[in-house]
Amino acid sequence: MPVLAAGTVVREVGPSNAGGLITVTLSFSGMEVGGLTETLPEGFTYVDSSLPSSRVLVQGDQICFCVINESTVTYRVRASDGAGGEIAGAWWDFTARTNGTIPSSSIPAGSVETPAAPGPGVCLSLIGLLAVPALRRWRR
Repeated sequence: MPVLAAGTVVREVGPSNAGGLITVTLSFSGMEVGGLTETLPEGFTYVDSSLPSSRVLVQGDQICFCVINESTVTYRVRASDGAGGEIAGAWWDFTARTNGTIPSSSIPAGSVETPAAPGPGVCLSLIGLLAVPALRRWRR
């Protein structure tokens, strides 16, 4: 993790997994009590975060996080097929009475991997499992 100056928030956007989930990490230092607001691009929905749900407010495409003695907040979003755009954000340090913007992060359209359909091996395995009870009865 990079060394952060006070009053700086850095966003890291991870790659999407097979289920279309993208992990976003916000890193910051020197913020005892504050707030972070993230605005998601169209086609993205909030899933969960590292904070308790009582410290997260979701309204439409905006997510608000209440930060108390944290140095990172990690959250996950799900992208619809072909969705792309930029995540924008802002932060407020209530103790220091400062605020600022979080530089936008781009998520290219089509970066979400669609899970592949199961191959014939899965079907053959299921048929084999179904055949086991019949074979056991036949051997008796």
